[in-house]
Amino acid sequence: MSRNLMKTVQKLQAQEPSVRRQAAEQLADGDERAIYPLIRALSDPSAGVQDAAMRSLIAIGGEVTAYMVLPLLREGTYLRNTALIILARLGAVTVPLLYVLLEDKDPDIRKFAIDLMCDIKESVQCERLLPMLRDENANVRAAAAKALGELGYGDAVPYLEETLKDEEWVCFYALQSLGELEARASAPFIVELLKSPSEGVRFSAIETLGKIGTSEVSETLISYLFSASDDERSAIVKSVVQIGITPAMVGLTEHLIRMLKEGDWEDKFIALRGIEVLNAGSAVPLLVDIVGALDPAMPDTEERHSVISRTVRSMDSESELLKVLASSEMKYRGKAFAIELLGELGSKKAVPMIMDSLSATSRDLRRASAEALGDIGEPASIGPLLETSQKDVDAHVRKCAIEALGKIRDMEAFQPLFDLLSIEKFTDITEKIVESLLRINAGQFVAGLSSCSRGVRRIAAGIIADVDILLNLAEDDDLDVKFAAIKGLGRVATAEALERLRSFISDPDPEIRKIAVVAMGNAHCCSAELFAILNDENPWVRVYAVKAIAAACEPETVLQRLGDVLDDPFIPVVMSALDVIRDIGGQEAYELLVLHREHKNDDVRSKIEEVLSYL
Repeated sequence: MSRNLMKTVQKLQAQEPSVRRQAAEQLADGDERAIYPLIRALSDPSAGVQDAAMRSLIAIGGEVTAYMVLPLLREGTYLRNTALIILARLGAVTVPLLYVLLEDKDPDIRKFAIDLMCDIKESVQCERLLPMLRDENANVRAAAAKALGELGYGDAVPYLEETLKDEEWVCFYALQSLGELEARASAPFIVELLKSPSEGVRFSAIETLGKIGTSEVSETLISYLFSASDDERSAIVKSVVQIGITPAMVGLTEHLIRMLKEGDWEDKFIALRGIEVLNAGSAVPLLVDIVGALDPAMPDTEERHSVISRTVRSMDSESELLKVLASSEMKYRGKAFAIELLGELGSKKAVPMIMDSLSATSRDLRRASAEALGDIGEPASIGPLLETSQKDVDAHVRKCAIEALGKIRDMEAFQPLFDLLSIEKFTDITEKIVESLLRINAGQFVAGLSSCSRGVRRIAAGIIADVDILLNLAEDDDLDVKFAAIKGLGRVATAEALERLRSFISDPDPEIRKIAVVAMGNAHCCSAELFAILNDENPWVRVYAVKAIAAACEPETVLQRLGDVLDDPFIPVVMSALDVIRDIGGQEAYELLVLHREHKNDDVRSKIEEVLSYL
């Protein structure tokens, strides 16, 4: 072992960089004898060798490695930075070696020691950093102030308060740490900094107060608001919102609106919190305009739209939204947003203007109008909605109008919608017509269902949840209607429906048996009839029976029933069973498959081995 290590070390002197790099990588498995050669390799002319040496030193680790790497902190930029990486990655073993460096004559070394403790965090004796807040070098004092906050050392708070009197650079880090330590008791000391001649210090003090402040601090910040600079005002508003805004702070509305106009999205979200609490209705037009300007293609648009929508809904915003709707200057997306909100608010005052928007040029505006009228539910809108449902050039708009009529549930719309069934070409719109007719008057719709086309009857069977109607449709002469009704029986899954499904399982038509089996699975009805049909004469019925049993029964029962299925002569049945067994998993599934490892079919044997490997 010793001879091999020394041979590897010698390869660090090879002429080829690739050989040297490989040797440096191999020394990661070495002992302390490899440390010094690897440290020398950090100065290799090849960057690949340097990187491999650094990684190997980290892999060897230990206190000896840390001790031998420390002197590199006094070398040039590259070696110093490499040493910082290695020492930080070595972790807690480095920390005890750093305390002596806190007394080094070189301020850079003292700062490096503090920075390393801050990065490592583990096992640091934070109290030994307190004297560094009085170091003669400002960079060292700043590093100590920053580290005490990041290390979460609460006992440092009084010392950090003293540091607030230091140079700006040090003061900034002291403020940052007081914020991280949530030092509420330090608020009076931080408030004093609002009198500082330095705008940077004042700005940092305002931000810190936002993190740790109290209601008393909010009052102080608000009183300072009117003498502050523009940048400070934005920071004050943010801080006051973070501390906790109250409805009495109405004077902040103007500043919040300004943040909405000029701030980034982080600022906008903060402003929205304040606007919601203040019930600042004057902000509504701007909020609507912001939504109107959102790019639908951007991934964060949905979140922004949702937050603004929630804010507007939380306020007394109806009158402002009505003004927006009446404005000729608002973008169509913003107007659609206003209509959407008025619909959610159930604003009957908005109905005349929204009905006018049903004839707008914008498709999105027409869709929003139809949806809003359905939400409001005003019978006066039925006529315009019926016209839209029949004549609009856009199928999506027609569909929204039909859905709205279903929500309003007025009989005036029943016959026109029923007549529309005979001419509508799109299946999804036909489905929406059926849904709406069932909402308006289910009894009358069912009474006239026999006069409808088989396509309408099939769609109705796929939607209707009334078991008596489904039982009736299950006897329809048209097979598509019959199949849809049988599936519907599985959907409603009442005792009467399940009883009828059991009878369909023994139907002479294999297609009906297949549909009935699927419906039983969807109904989660684990029954003797399902197990019996595993022996059905039709192989595809047996395939669907396997899937239905997997959907309807407990895993233990499924495994018990599928053992014999693995010998089925129809290979797709066996493959379906293997898929089910794989999905169930566990020791019992494994033992079941082991018994069939020597299956006579090559494909099945291969599949069994694949599943066993998976399990």
